[in-house]
Amino acid sequence: MEKFVKIGIVPIKRGFTDMVSALEQKDLFLKKCHQIAPEAVDLCDLEGVLPEGILYDASQLDAVCDFLHAQKADAIFMPHCDFGCEEVVGRLGARMKLPVLVWGNRDPLPVPGQRDRDTQCGTLASTKCLQRYKVPFSYIINSDVDGEMFRKGFVDFCAVAAVAKKARGMRILQVGSRPQPFLSVIYNEDELLRKFGIEITPYSSAVPANDVKKILETRADEVDEGVRLYAEKVDVSKMPVESQRAQQALKLAILDKVVSSKSDGVALECWTVLGQAIGVGGCQVIGMLADLGIPCACETDVLGAISAVLLKAATLGREPIFFADITVRHANDDNTELLWHCGPFPVSLAHPNAKPAIAPGGQGQFELHNGEVTICRMDALEGKYTLMSGQGTAVDGPAKGGTYVWVKVSDWEKWEEKLVFGPYIHHVAGAFGSYSQILSEACKYIGEVEPDPMDPVCRVLGK
Repeated sequence: MEKFVKIGIVPIKRGFTDMVSALEQKDLFLKKCHQIAPEAVDLCDLEGVLPEGILYDASQLDAVCDFLHAQKADAIFMPHCDFGCEEVVGRLGARMKLPVLVWGNRDPLPVPGQRDRDTQCGTLASTKCLQRYKVPFSYIINSDVDGEMFRKGFVDFCAVAAVAKKARGMRILQVGSRPQPFLSVIYNEDELLRKFGIEITPYSSAVPANDVKKILETRADEVDEGVRLYAEKVDVSKMPVESQRAQQALKLAILDKVVSSKSDGVALECWTVLGQAIGVGGCQVIGMLADLGIPCACETDVLGAISAVLLKAATLGREPIFFADITVRHANDDNTELLWHCGPFPVSLAHPNAKPAIAPGGQGQFELHNGEVTICRMDALEGKYTLMSGQGTAVDGPAKGGTYVWVKVSDWEKWEEKLVFGPYIHHVAGAFGSYSQILSEACKYIGEVEPDPMDPVCRVLGK
Protein backbone atom coordinates (compact mmCIF):
# COMPACT_ATOMS: atom_id res chain seq x y z
CA MET A 1 0.00 0.00 0.00
CA GLU A 2 1.16 3.55 -0.76
CA LYS A 3 2.70 5.28 2.27
CA PHE A 4 0.96 8.62 2.51
CA VAL A 5 2.88 10.15 5.39
CA LYS A 6 5.71 9.64 7.91
CA ILE A 7 5.19 10.75 11.52
CA GLY A 8 8.19 11.50 13.72
CA ILE A 9 7.45 10.59 17.37
CA VAL A 10 9.39 12.85 19.75
CA PRO A 11 8.65 12.04 23.42
CA ILE A 12 9.05 15.07 25.71
CA LYS A 13 9.98 15.29 29.41
CA ARG A 14 11.20 17.80 31.98
CA GLY A 15 14.92 17.56 32.61
CA PHE A 16 14.67 17.17 36.38
CA THR A 17 11.64 14.84 36.60
CA ASP A 18 11.86 11.09 37.17
CA MET A 19 13.47 9.31 34.21
CA VAL A 20 12.20 5.85 35.17
CA SER A 21 8.57 7.01 35.05
CA ALA A 22 9.22 8.90 31.79
CA LEU A 23 10.70 5.80 30.16
CA GLU A 24 7.65 3.78 31.19
CA GLN A 25 5.39 6.36 29.61
CA LYS A 26 7.49 6.52 26.44
CA ASP A 27 7.34 2.75 26.01
CA LEU A 28 3.55 2.86 26.40
CA PHE A 29 3.22 5.57 23.72
CA LEU A 30 5.51 3.92 21.22
CA LYS A 31 3.86 0.53 21.58
CA LYS A 32 0.38 1.98 21.19
CA CYS A 33 1.31 4.15 18.19
CA HIS A 34 2.75 1.17 16.34
CA GLN A 35 -0.39 -0.82 17.14
CA ILE A 36 -2.87 1.77 15.88
CA ALA A 37 -0.98 3.44 13.03
CA PRO A 38 -2.78 2.83 9.70
CA GLU A 39 -1.01 0.80 7.05
CA ALA A 40 -0.42 3.92 4.96
CA VAL A 41 1.57 5.60 7.77
CA ASP A 42 5.28 5.22 8.56
CA LEU A 43 6.62 6.02 12.03
CA CYS A 44 10.07 6.96 13.27
CA ASP A 45 11.21 7.72 16.83
CA LEU A 46 14.28 8.81 18.79
CA GLU A 47 15.45 5.34 19.83
CA GLY A 48 19.16 5.29 19.08
CA VAL A 49 19.18 9.03 18.41
CA LEU A 50 19.14 10.20 22.04
CA PRO A 51 20.34 8.03 24.95
CA GLU A 52 16.86 7.65 26.46
CA GLY A 53 14.92 8.25 23.24
CA ILE A 54 13.34 11.31 24.92
CA LEU A 55 13.87 15.01 24.21
CA TYR A 56 14.28 17.09 27.37
CA ASP A 57 17.09 19.61 26.78
CA ALA A 58 17.68 22.32 24.18
CA SER A 59 21.19 20.96 23.57
CA GLN A 60 19.56 17.89 21.99
CA LEU A 61 17.64 19.85 19.35
CA ASP A 62 20.28 19.73 16.63
CA ALA A 63 20.45 15.94 16.77
CA VAL A 64 16.65 15.62 16.72
CA CYS A 65 16.21 18.06 13.82
CA ASP A 66 18.97 16.36 11.81
CA PHE A 67 17.30 12.99 12.40
CA LEU A 68 13.82 14.17 11.41
CA HIS A 69 15.22 15.80 8.26
CA ALA A 70 17.14 12.63 7.37
CA GLN A 71 14.01 10.55 7.89
CA LYS A 72 11.99 12.98 5.75
CA ALA A 73 9.35 13.20 8.44
CA ASP A 74 6.13 14.90 7.33
CA ALA A 75 4.82 15.72 10.80
CA ILE A 76 5.82 15.55 14.47
CA PHE A 77 3.98 13.98 17.38
CA MET A 78 5.22 15.22 20.78
CA PRO A 79 3.69 13.04 23.52
CA HIS A 80 4.50 14.40 26.98
CA CYS A 81 5.94 11.81 29.36
CA ASP A 82 5.38 14.22 32.26
CA PHE A 83 5.25 18.01 32.55
CA GLY A 84 7.58 18.14 29.57
CA CYS A 85 9.64 21.09 28.45
CA GLU A 86 7.84 23.88 26.61
CA GLU A 87 11.14 25.37 25.43
CA VAL A 88 12.12 22.35 23.33
CA VAL A 89 8.55 21.93 22.07
CA GLY A 90 8.36 25.51 20.82
CA ARG A 91 11.85 25.58 19.34
CA LEU A 92 11.50 22.21 17.63
CA GLY A 93 8.18 23.22 16.09
CA ALA A 94 9.61 26.53 14.89
CA ARG A 95 12.67 24.92 13.33
CA MET A 96 10.96 22.02 11.58
CA LYS A 97 7.89 23.91 10.26
CA LEU A 98 5.85 20.71 10.08
CA PRO A 99 2.39 19.79 11.42
CA VAL A 100 2.65 19.24 15.18
CA LEU A 101 0.51 17.12 17.51
CA VAL A 102 0.63 17.62 21.30
CA TRP A 103 -0.86 15.20 23.84
CA GLY A 104 -0.18 13.73 27.26
CA ASN A 105 -1.35 10.56 28.96
CA ARG A 106 -3.89 11.14 31.71
CA ASP A 107 -2.22 11.01 35.13
CA PRO A 108 -3.43 8.66 37.88
CA LEU A 109 -5.01 9.98 41.05
CA PRO A 110 -2.55 12.01 43.14
CA VAL A 111 -0.65 10.19 45.88
CA PRO A 112 -0.12 12.24 49.06
CA GLY A 113 3.53 13.12 49.56
CA GLN A 114 4.54 12.38 45.96
CA ARG A 115 4.95 14.69 43.00
CA ASP A 116 2.59 13.91 40.12
CA ARG A 117 3.70 13.74 36.49
CA ASP A 118 1.67 16.94 35.90
CA THR A 119 1.27 15.95 32.26
CA GLN A 120 -1.78 18.05 31.56
CA CYS A 121 -0.15 21.11 33.12
CA GLY A 122 2.90 20.71 30.90
CA THR A 123 0.92 20.38 27.68
CA LEU A 124 -0.75 23.70 28.44
CA ALA A 125 2.67 25.33 28.81
CA SER A 126 3.85 23.72 25.57
CA THR A 127 0.86 24.86 23.52
CA LYS A 128 1.33 28.41 24.78
CA CYS A 129 4.95 28.28 23.70
CA LEU A 130 3.99 27.01 20.25
CA GLN A 131 1.65 29.97 19.92
CA ARG A 132 4.46 32.36 20.88
CA TYR A 133 6.57 30.89 18.09
CA LYS A 134 3.55 31.12 15.73
CA VAL A 135 3.66 27.37 15.13
CA PRO A 136 0.29 25.85 14.14
CA PHE A 137 -0.47 22.68 16.07
CA SER A 138 -3.10 20.03 16.75
CA TYR A 139 -4.14 18.76 20.15
CA ILE A 140 -5.73 15.69 21.73
CA ILE A 141 -7.45 16.18 25.09
CA ASN A 142 -5.43 14.81 28.02
CA SER A 143 -6.68 11.22 27.93
CA ASP A 144 -5.75 7.57 28.51
CA VAL A 145 -3.36 6.06 25.99
CA ASP A 146 -5.59 2.99 25.72
CA GLY A 147 -8.75 5.03 25.21
CA GLU A 148 -10.69 5.72 22.02
CA MET A 149 -10.01 9.46 22.15
CA PHE A 150 -6.28 8.92 21.83
CA ARG A 151 -6.64 6.25 19.14
CA LYS A 152 -8.95 8.37 16.99
CA GLY A 153 -6.99 11.55 17.62
CA PHE A 154 -3.68 10.01 16.59
CA VAL A 155 -5.10 8.34 13.47
CA ASP A 156 -6.91 11.55 12.48
CA PHE A 157 -3.68 13.53 12.88
CA CYS A 158 -1.95 11.11 10.53
CA ALA A 159 -4.67 11.90 7.98
CA VAL A 160 -4.37 15.64 8.63
CA ALA A 161 -0.63 15.43 7.97
CA ALA A 162 -1.28 13.43 4.79
CA VAL A 163 -3.66 16.10 3.46
CA ALA A 164 -1.21 18.89 4.30
CA LYS A 165 1.62 17.03 2.58
CA LYS A 166 -0.43 16.25 -0.54
CA ALA A 167 -1.64 19.86 -0.86
CA ARG A 168 1.94 21.05 -1.30
CA GLY A 169 3.65 19.89 -4.48
CA MET A 170 0.71 17.96 -5.93
CA ARG A 171 0.64 17.09 -9.64
CA ILE A 172 -2.55 16.91 -11.69
CA LEU A 173 -2.77 15.34 -15.15
CA GLN A 174 -5.09 17.45 -17.31
CA VAL A 175 -6.42 15.28 -20.14
CA GLY A 176 -7.79 17.58 -22.84
CA SER A 177 -9.12 21.10 -22.50
CA ARG A 178 -12.29 22.12 -20.70
CA PRO A 179 -15.64 21.75 -22.49
CA GLN A 180 -16.23 25.12 -24.16
CA PRO A 181 -19.38 26.17 -22.20
CA PHE A 182 -17.94 25.24 -18.80
CA LEU A 183 -16.72 28.61 -17.58
CA SER A 184 -17.34 27.35 -14.04
CA VAL A 185 -14.26 25.06 -14.13
CA ILE A 186 -11.80 27.80 -15.09
CA TYR A 187 -8.75 27.85 -12.80
CA ASN A 188 -5.54 29.87 -12.40
CA GLU A 189 -2.58 27.59 -13.16
CA ASP A 190 0.02 30.21 -12.24
CA GLU A 191 -1.65 30.82 -8.88
CA LEU A 192 -1.77 27.11 -8.04
CA LEU A 193 1.93 26.82 -8.77
CA ARG A 194 2.95 29.91 -6.79
CA LYS A 195 0.68 29.39 -3.78
CA PHE A 196 0.84 25.61 -3.38
CA GLY A 197 3.49 24.24 -5.73
CA ILE A 198 0.74 22.37 -7.60
CA GLU A 199 1.85 21.47 -11.13
CA ILE A 200 -0.50 20.76 -14.04
CA THR A 201 0.68 18.33 -16.72
CA PRO A 202 -1.20 18.83 -20.02
CA TYR A 203 -2.16 15.80 -22.07
CA SER A 204 -3.96 17.20 -25.11
CA SER A 205 -6.90 15.33 -26.63
CA ALA A 206 -5.04 14.35 -29.80
CA VAL A 207 -2.23 12.62 -27.89
CA PRO A 208 -4.32 10.17 -25.81
CA ALA A 209 -6.42 9.42 -28.90
CA ASN A 210 -3.24 8.39 -30.76
CA ASP A 211 -2.02 6.48 -27.69
CA VAL A 212 -5.32 4.57 -27.59
CA LYS A 213 -4.82 3.46 -31.22
CA LYS A 214 -1.26 2.30 -30.47
CA ILE A 215 -2.34 0.37 -27.38
CA LEU A 216 -5.12 -1.37 -29.32
CA GLU A 217 -2.52 -2.47 -31.87
CA THR A 218 0.41 -3.36 -29.61
CA ARG A 219 -1.18 -4.42 -26.29
CA ALA A 220 -4.25 -6.26 -27.54
CA ASP A 221 -3.91 -9.10 -25.00
CA GLU A 222 -3.78 -6.62 -22.09
CA VAL A 223 -6.81 -4.76 -23.45
CA ASP A 224 -8.82 -7.96 -23.91
CA GLU A 225 -7.96 -9.13 -20.41
CA GLY A 226 -9.23 -5.81 -19.06
CA VAL A 227 -12.47 -6.25 -21.00
CA ARG A 228 -12.89 -9.76 -19.60
CA LEU A 229 -12.25 -8.78 -15.97
CA TYR A 230 -14.55 -5.77 -16.20
CA ALA A 231 -17.36 -7.91 -17.61
CA GLU A 232 -17.16 -10.07 -14.47
CA LYS A 233 -18.28 -7.07 -12.37
CA VAL A 234 -20.46 -5.06 -14.76
CA ASP A 235 -23.20 -5.88 -17.26
CA VAL A 236 -21.59 -4.83 -20.57
CA SER A 237 -24.18 -6.44 -22.83
CA LYS A 238 -25.39 -3.12 -24.27
CA MET A 239 -21.91 -1.84 -25.09
CA PRO A 240 -20.21 -2.90 -28.35
CA VAL A 241 -17.01 -4.86 -27.85
CA GLU A 242 -15.09 -2.27 -29.89
CA SER A 243 -16.20 0.43 -27.45
CA GLN A 244 -15.25 -1.73 -24.47
CA ARG A 245 -11.78 -2.23 -25.92
CA ALA A 246 -11.38 1.50 -26.64
CA GLN A 247 -12.33 2.32 -23.05
CA GLN A 248 -9.83 -0.17 -21.65
CA ALA A 249 -7.14 1.24 -23.95
CA LEU A 250 -7.92 4.78 -22.74
CA LYS A 251 -7.56 3.59 -19.14
CA LEU A 252 -4.12 2.15 -19.95
CA ALA A 253 -3.05 5.30 -21.81
CA ILE A 254 -3.98 7.51 -18.85
CA LEU A 255 -2.34 5.12 -16.38
CA ASP A 256 0.88 5.25 -18.39
CA LYS A 257 0.80 9.05 -18.36
CA VAL A 258 -0.01 9.19 -14.63
CA VAL A 259 3.05 7.07 -13.92
CA SER A 260 5.41 8.93 -16.28
CA SER A 261 4.29 12.37 -15.03
CA LYS A 262 4.12 11.22 -11.36
CA SER A 263 0.62 12.68 -11.14
CA ASP A 264 -1.57 12.41 -8.04
CA GLY A 265 -4.89 12.90 -9.80
CA VAL A 266 -6.56 13.38 -13.18
CA ALA A 267 -8.91 15.98 -14.67
CA LEU A 268 -10.42 14.31 -17.74
CA GLU A 269 -12.18 15.83 -20.73
CA CYS A 270 -14.73 13.04 -20.66
CA TRP A 271 -16.99 14.35 -23.41
CA THR A 272 -16.88 16.36 -26.65
CA VAL A 273 -13.45 16.19 -28.31
CA LEU A 274 -11.86 13.17 -26.58
CA GLY A 275 -15.03 11.09 -26.76
CA GLN A 276 -15.38 11.83 -30.44
CA ALA A 277 -11.73 10.97 -31.08
CA ILE A 278 -11.80 7.50 -29.52
CA GLY A 279 -15.43 6.68 -30.29
CA VAL A 280 -16.67 6.29 -26.73
CA GLY A 281 -17.05 8.47 -23.64
CA GLY A 282 -14.50 8.30 -20.85
CA CYS A 283 -17.07 8.24 -18.05
CA GLN A 284 -16.50 4.80 -16.61
CA VAL A 285 -12.75 5.10 -17.20
CA ILE A 286 -12.87 7.65 -14.35
CA GLY A 287 -14.50 5.00 -12.16
CA MET A 288 -11.91 2.42 -13.19
CA LEU A 289 -9.06 4.77 -12.29
CA ALA A 290 -10.69 5.68 -8.96
CA ASP A 291 -10.87 1.98 -8.08
CA LEU A 292 -7.15 1.79 -8.81
CA GLY A 293 -6.52 4.56 -6.27
CA ILE A 294 -6.26 7.49 -8.70
CA PRO A 295 -8.70 10.33 -7.89
CA CYS A 296 -10.31 11.81 -10.99
CA ALA A 297 -12.59 14.67 -11.94
CA CYS A 298 -14.93 14.95 -14.89
CA GLU A 299 -15.13 17.74 -17.46
CA THR A 300 -11.51 18.85 -17.02
CA ASP A 301 -12.28 20.27 -13.59
CA VAL A 302 -8.74 20.76 -12.25
CA LEU A 303 -9.86 22.22 -8.91
CA GLY A 304 -12.26 19.30 -8.65
CA ALA A 305 -9.35 16.90 -9.19
CA ILE A 306 -7.37 18.70 -6.49
CA SER A 307 -10.36 18.32 -4.16
CA ALA A 308 -10.51 14.61 -4.93
CA VAL A 309 -6.79 14.17 -4.20
CA LEU A 310 -7.12 15.96 -0.85
CA LEU A 311 -10.11 13.82 0.10
CA LYS A 312 -8.21 10.67 -0.91
CA ALA A 313 -5.38 11.74 1.42
CA ALA A 314 -7.89 12.34 4.23
CA THR A 315 -8.95 8.69 3.91
CA LEU A 316 -5.25 7.63 3.95
CA GLY A 317 -5.96 5.81 0.71
CA ARG A 318 -8.55 3.54 2.26
CA GLU A 319 -11.56 4.75 0.23
CA PRO A 320 -12.17 5.25 -3.51
CA ILE A 321 -13.27 8.76 -4.43
CA PHE A 322 -16.37 9.49 -6.47
CA PHE A 323 -16.95 12.75 -8.33
CA ALA A 324 -20.47 14.09 -8.60
CA ASP A 325 -22.81 16.85 -9.65
CA ILE A 326 -25.09 18.29 -6.98
CA THR A 327 -28.32 18.03 -8.90
CA VAL A 328 -31.78 17.46 -7.43
CA ARG A 329 -33.48 18.07 -4.08
CA HIS A 330 -35.62 15.11 -3.00
CA ALA A 331 -39.29 15.75 -3.68
CA ASN A 332 -40.43 14.38 -0.30
CA ASP A 333 -37.46 15.17 1.93
CA ASP A 334 -36.15 18.72 2.04
CA ASN A 335 -32.80 17.63 3.50
CA THR A 336 -31.93 14.91 1.00
CA GLU A 337 -30.03 15.73 -2.18
CA LEU A 338 -29.15 13.75 -5.30
CA LEU A 339 -25.43 13.49 -6.09
CA TRP A 340 -25.25 12.27 -9.67
CA HIS A 341 -23.08 12.10 -12.71
CA CYS A 342 -23.55 10.53 -16.09
CA GLY A 343 -21.57 7.42 -15.21
CA PRO A 344 -18.09 7.87 -13.65
CA PHE A 345 -18.48 6.39 -10.13
CA PRO A 346 -16.20 3.52 -9.02
CA VAL A 347 -17.95 0.16 -9.27
CA SER A 348 -16.54 -0.92 -5.89
CA LEU A 349 -18.97 1.55 -4.25
CA ALA A 350 -22.09 0.08 -5.84
CA HIS A 351 -25.11 -0.65 -3.66
CA PRO A 352 -25.30 -4.37 -2.72
CA ASN A 353 -28.73 -4.52 -4.39
CA ALA A 354 -27.53 -2.74 -7.51
CA LYS A 355 -26.69 -4.52 -10.73
CA PRO A 356 -23.94 -2.32 -12.22
CA ALA A 357 -24.22 -1.91 -15.97
CA ILE A 358 -22.66 0.25 -18.62
CA ALA A 359 -24.48 2.15 -21.33
CA PRO A 360 -23.44 1.96 -25.02
CA GLY A 361 -21.70 5.34 -24.72
CA GLY A 362 -19.48 4.23 -21.83
CA GLN A 363 -21.49 5.56 -18.86
CA GLY A 364 -21.87 3.50 -15.69
CA GLN A 365 -25.40 2.76 -14.46
CA PHE A 366 -25.76 2.07 -10.73
CA GLU A 367 -26.54 3.46 -7.26
CA LEU A 368 -23.98 3.76 -4.46
CA HIS A 369 -24.33 1.93 -1.15
CA ASN A 370 -25.60 3.45 2.12
CA GLY A 371 -23.45 4.95 4.87
CA GLU A 372 -21.79 8.11 6.12
CA VAL A 373 -20.43 10.31 3.33
CA THR A 374 -18.08 13.29 3.21
CA ILE A 375 -18.09 15.68 0.29
CA CYS A 376 -15.62 18.45 -0.34
CA ARG A 377 -14.68 21.15 -2.81
CA MET A 378 -11.60 23.37 -2.98
CA ASP A 379 -12.38 26.47 -5.01
CA ALA A 380 -11.21 30.03 -5.53
CA LEU A 381 -12.28 33.50 -6.55
CA GLU A 382 -9.99 36.51 -6.93
CA GLY A 383 -7.06 34.62 -5.43
CA LYS A 384 -8.86 33.54 -2.25
CA TYR A 385 -8.99 29.74 -1.78
CA THR A 386 -11.42 27.92 0.48
CA LEU A 387 -11.99 24.24 1.23
CA MET A 388 -15.63 23.34 1.73
CA SER A 389 -16.44 20.07 3.46
CA GLY A 390 -19.59 18.52 4.83
CA GLN A 391 -21.01 15.21 5.95
CA GLY A 392 -24.26 13.40 5.40
CA THR A 393 -25.69 9.91 5.08
CA ALA A 394 -26.15 8.01 1.83
CA VAL A 395 -29.70 6.64 1.83
CA ASP A 396 -31.93 4.74 -0.57
CA GLY A 397 -33.87 6.91 -2.97
CA PRO A 398 -35.66 7.00 -6.31
CA ALA A 399 -33.89 5.23 -9.16
CA LYS A 400 -31.95 7.37 -11.63
CA GLY A 401 -29.94 6.77 -14.77
CA GLY A 402 -26.17 7.14 -14.68
CA THR A 403 -24.33 6.78 -11.37
CA TYR A 404 -25.94 8.34 -8.31
CA VAL A 405 -26.41 8.49 -4.55
CA TRP A 406 -29.02 10.23 -2.39
CA VAL A 407 -27.41 12.02 0.57
CA LYS A 408 -29.33 13.21 3.61
CA VAL A 409 -27.85 16.18 5.53
CA SER A 410 -28.86 18.13 8.62
CA ASP A 411 -29.97 21.33 6.88
CA TRP A 412 -29.89 21.38 3.08
CA GLU A 413 -30.86 25.05 2.80
CA LYS A 414 -27.72 25.99 4.75
CA TRP A 415 -25.70 23.77 2.41
CA GLU A 416 -27.17 25.34 -0.69
CA GLU A 417 -26.54 28.85 0.61
CA LYS A 418 -22.88 28.06 1.25
CA LEU A 419 -22.47 26.41 -2.16
CA VAL A 420 -23.99 29.40 -3.93
CA PHE A 421 -22.15 32.17 -2.12
CA GLY A 422 -18.98 30.22 -1.21
CA PRO A 423 -18.36 30.50 -4.11
CA TYR A 424 -18.42 26.89 -5.31
CA ILE A 425 -19.78 25.07 -8.32
CA HIS A 426 -21.91 22.00 -8.86
CA HIS A 427 -18.95 19.58 -8.76
CA VAL A 428 -17.86 17.86 -5.52
CA ALA A 429 -15.59 15.00 -4.54
CA GLY A 430 -17.11 12.36 -2.26
CA ALA A 431 -15.91 9.50 -0.05
CA PHE A 432 -17.53 7.19 2.44
CA GLY A 433 -16.56 8.05 6.00
CA SER A 434 -16.14 11.11 8.24
CA TYR A 435 -13.40 13.49 7.10
CA SER A 436 -14.68 17.06 7.47
CA GLN A 437 -12.72 17.72 10.66
CA ILE A 438 -9.55 16.29 9.08
CA LEU A 439 -9.86 18.50 6.00
CA SER A 440 -10.56 21.61 8.06
CA GLU A 441 -7.70 20.90 10.49
CA ALA A 442 -5.28 20.40 7.59
CA CYS A 443 -5.93 23.94 6.33
CA LYS A 444 -3.92 25.43 9.22
CA TYR A 445 -0.85 23.64 7.85
CA ILE A 446 -1.50 24.13 4.13
CA GLY A 447 -1.71 27.90 4.34
CA GLU A 448 -3.36 30.11 1.67
CA VAL A 449 -6.63 28.17 1.98
CA GLU A 450 -9.38 28.75 4.54
CA PRO A 451 -11.45 25.88 5.98
CA ASP A 452 -15.16 26.18 5.20
CA PRO A 453 -17.03 23.31 6.89
CA MET A 454 -20.78 22.99 6.51
CA ASP A 455 -21.09 22.42 10.26
CA PRO A 456 -18.72 23.55 13.03
CA VAL A 457 -15.86 21.13 13.63
CA CYS A 458 -14.18 20.41 16.95
CA ARG A 459 -10.89 22.25 17.61
CA VAL A 460 -9.37 19.18 19.28
CA LEU A 461 -8.77 15.82 17.65
CA GLY A 462 -10.23 12.56 18.85
CA LYS A 463 -13.75 13.71 19.68
